[in-house]
Amino acid sequence: MLFTRIIRAGIAVFLVVLVGVIGLFIIRSQVKHRVPVKTEKLTQQKIEKKERLKYTRTKGKEPTHSVKTDKQYLGEDDQYHLEGNVEIIFFKKREGKDVFLYGEEVVYDRDMNHFVATGKAKANFKDLIIESTVLHYEDKEELFWTESGVIFYSQRLKGSARKMTYSMKQEKIELHESAKLSLMPKFETSLPVIIWGNDLVYSRKKKRGTMKGGVRLFRGKSHASANNLYFELSPDEELIRTLFLKGKAKAILIDEEKRGNSSRNQPSFLARSEKREIEAEEIEIKSFPGLQTIQALEGKQSCSFKFFSESGNSTHILAESVKFEFDLEGGLKEFLASKNARMIDEGEDPEERRLIAGETLTIKDNTDVLRVKGKGQFETRITSSDSDVFTDEVTLHLDSNNFEAKGGVKVVLKSKKGEENSIGIFSREYPVSIRAKEMRYFDEKKRFLFKGNVKIWQEKKTLFADDVELYEETGEIFCTDNVISIFPHKPKEEKKEERIEISAAQMTFKPEENLVLYEKKCTLKIKDLILYAQSVSVYLKENMEDMKETIARGKVIIVQDVGEARGKEARYDPDKETIILLGNPVLEDKERGITKGDKLTFYIADGRIFVENKGKERSVTVIKRER
Repeated sequence: MLFTRIIRAGIAVFLVVLVGVIGLFIIRSQVKHRVPVKTEKLTQQKIEKKERLKYTRTKGKEPTHSVKTDKQYLGEDDQYHLEGNVEIIFFKKREGKDVFLYGEEVVYDRDMNHFVATGKAKANFKDLIIESTVLHYEDKEELFWTESGVIFYSQRLKGSARKMTYSMKQEKIELHESAKLSLMPKFETSLPVIIWGNDLVYSRKKKRGTMKGGVRLFRGKSHASANNLYFELSPDEELIRTLFLKGKAKAILIDEEKRGNSSRNQPSFLARSEKREIEAEEIEIKSFPGLQTIQALEGKQSCSFKFFSESGNSTHILAESVKFEFDLEGGLKEFLASKNARMIDEGEDPEERRLIAGETLTIKDNTDVLRVKGKGQFETRITSSDSDVFTDEVTLHLDSNNFEAKGGVKVVLKSKKGEENSIGIFSREYPVSIRAKEMRYFDEKKRFLFKGNVKIWQEKKTLFADDVELYEETGEIFCTDNVISIFPHKPKEEKKEERIEISAAQMTFKPEENLVLYEKKCTLKIKDLILYAQSVSVYLKENMEDMKETIARGKVIIVQDVGEARGKEARYDPDKETIILLGNPVLEDKERGITKGDKLTFYIADGRIFVENKGKERSVTVIKRER
């Protein structure tokens, strides 16, 4: 009996030991094949593993994490440590949204929510790769962040910064401190776009982003800068659809592909420009969807657009608002500069400078025609080294430099001292002013056409007509309809200046002869004397400041208060103040009747008339009129 009891007790002890050994084996087996969670009680000692660990955690039947690492332990910091070629895959229910985290070491908390990867840390989400020396990941929020410097890249994007936050739920990247973003083109021959700044926020879902603080942008030799930048990318993130620079915006655009001259009907300043400098408070650039071709370029507030050609010519546009719209071929559909708009053209020679100013400058429908409008009368202006034009509205052909002005015109032809050619009856020594209802200018021959109540004057010398054609370089002038010329004249022996007025149906100035020719229904008025003739020829002195001699021809009639005289030709000498009437002259005096002679000389100063006969008995009769 005693032996039997001993045997039973031994069997019981054996069973207890066996159960304990099995239990211990099971516990150790579980530690080897899964990551401990906070409900498990594990020793704080470091557990070394020689073989590479691989395991997957599940929640229910769904896998949540996959881990590969060389070592694993729970540290004294109450954080779990994975060391040596760590790879963690976070399985997401959304297809294609799994998250990959790599590092030499990864530390995470008991909740398995916050992960810190160090030593060549890298994360991969969809096509985006993030690299840093220290990379944080919040699993519940699906958020990456770092303050230890970062670079990231995808198929079309590449960026870097000191600090970064990336939300996978929102697919939003935030970069802070020395942010850089590069847009990589699809083809190697195309140029990347590089953006620098302090802070970047970019949504990959919306393809929109902002860069703030000291923004700089580069594409080849072209570059831009501003306080802030707003942009929108194409769906494949290859092209910029919209670029909006705000705050002291500047851009220099270089035509590196030399395509400027290929566009049909392109305005001259665009077609010839290889470099474009733009400044404004705000600059916006839009491209056609899916293309690198610019659709619209717009500036707002204190705009300055400069276009430079290879030859050294330039066009400078200034306004509060400037907008260009282009077609798919790069041709200009519309241009509008508004609010105190100005266009300055400059050539290689400093004197080749022209200013066009108005409230608005407009180009439409793929043409080279610029329309300029002012707010009020004479508030549109064209200024060059030769002239100033003031009007209400101008239509100007930029390629030929021909233009048309309407709504009232004022023109000042500037003085050119030492210039041999005159401007019609006017000297080059002083400016010449012109007024008319409308005007046309043809640059090739420097020809002006004035219409409607034309008035041209230089000091007291004045010319009126309905139509005037004037050649600026040669000085030729042709006037028609209601022509009136007024010449101031001061006789040698008199202190008082006289006014000589000549009118006709038409007038021509021939500069090679210093001759002003009046034709059809001509009238000459001096004091109380009026002369009528079919033509009047006025020869001017070389300085164009005074008359030298005047000859009237064809049915000449001289009318004074006491009578009139008739002849075929009359010669007026302004220095002597005499008019000589020739061609069988006849004088009809109201008091003395008819007097005939071979020559009648009228002394305008004192009213005397000399009647001369050249027959066998030469005689002179003096008729003295009371003044």
